Amino acid sequence: MAFTLYDLTLFIYNLSLFPIIFFSVLFIIFALINIFMGNDKNNRVRYRNLNELPFITVQIPTYNDPVAERCLKQCMNFNYPRNKYEIVVADDSTSIETQKLLKSYADKNPNFIKYVHRDNRENFKPGALKNALKESRGEIIVIFDSDWVPAEDFIKKIIKPFSDPKVAIVQARQGIYNKNTNLITRFAAYVMTIYHTIIMPISNKINCVFFCGTAGAVRRSALEEAGSWNVESITEDADLTVNLLLRGYKTVYMDFETPSEVPDNFEGFIKQQMRWCYGNARVFIDNASGILFSKDLNIKQRLMISYITLGNAVAPVVVIMTFFGLLGWFLGELTLFDMNDVITFFIRFLYTSGFLLMGILTLYKKQQLNELPYLILSALTIGIITAVAISIAFFRAVTNRKLRWFCTPKIANENFIKNIS
Repeated sequence: MAFTLYDLTLFIYNLSLFPIIFFSVLFIIFALINIFMGNDKNNRVRYRNLNELPFITVQIPTYNDPVAERCLKQCMNFNYPRNKYEIVVADDSTSIETQKLLKSYADKNPNFIKYVHRDNRENFKPGALKNALKESRGEIIVIFDSDWVPAEDFIKKIIKPFSDPKVAIVQARQGIYNKNTNLITRFAAYVMTIYHTIIMPISNKINCVFFCGTAGAVRRSALEEAGSWNVESITEDADLTVNLLLRGYKTVYMDFETPSEVPDNFEGFIKQQMRWCYGNARVFIDNASGILFSKDLNIKQRLMISYITLGNAVAPVVVIMTFFGLLGWFLGELTLFDMNDVITFFIRFLYTSGFLLMGILTLYKKQQLNELPYLILSALTIGIITAVAISIAFFRAVTNRKLRWFCTPKIANENFIKNIS
């Protein structure tokens, strides 16, 4: 019997199922671990009181983002002693209007707010943060991207774990205020919420919390010990996290939420995902020997770091499975797509639907199960399209071909641009 194109298509499709099933089972395991961990407040870590309130520097890195004014105003109103913190605006803006707007706050509050402007964007955000560190006096560095809206008690909450001298990073949960804009923002919000709801608490349990680059705090002495921000990395937050874990430090996740936004268009979302994929993969590649063999990491940390940095390796397989599955459907009569065989369809759906099961658990925890149709629709549309872009980024990372830094546009800028025009 001749080996047909249909047979080849079916063979490749079935072959691609193995890694898909592996990751699906992994997602199911994460969901089960999260369920059994529970939310018992009695099991949460209690940190002793700080002997003395540390001096804090709040840094707001920004690039042509007048919305940073909103973040700046929020930071000015923290219920933390004024003589115990300062704000540093690390502005790389080329917009004269934005420069004037943000600088005006420093002019009016000379001993409280510093405005640091660079005439170039050398090394982008990590370069801006490294430059701002020279103007920062804080023992603890708190960072907010310009679209974030911190509550007045943010600092009081975020500094609690620093009573332990081995804690180097504390990360807060991301909230999303523009989730319902369109299907893109819904999918972006689901991805972030799943990560913060399912993965982050597990990471916290095993001391493997990754800094998200915003709405978090870093111990300055640990940052300097690690050589400051790695300006060669386009995910400087993940790079710093791995560097500090390899030095035996602790990283902590705190379950309180700070609102922010996600991209509302394909270009912004896809380029953001490509940057995260590329940067995280390079973090693993550049630190592979330490991640795999360092005595300062246990097996759980090695596995979690590998998952977070290399998890996007499944994206090319998703693309292959989708392409050859659809091609096989058109070339022949695949029983895989025979909806009459309900049992077979259900079993195959179950062992490849780990991501959706994590999403369902997240919606249940958030009391948002009514959004399940949006989760399924966005995962099967936006998710597959995004997988193509992530595949490109992953291969570029593996082959060490540079990917340009991309500053995610802030939707809220539009309202603030009108105010300064």
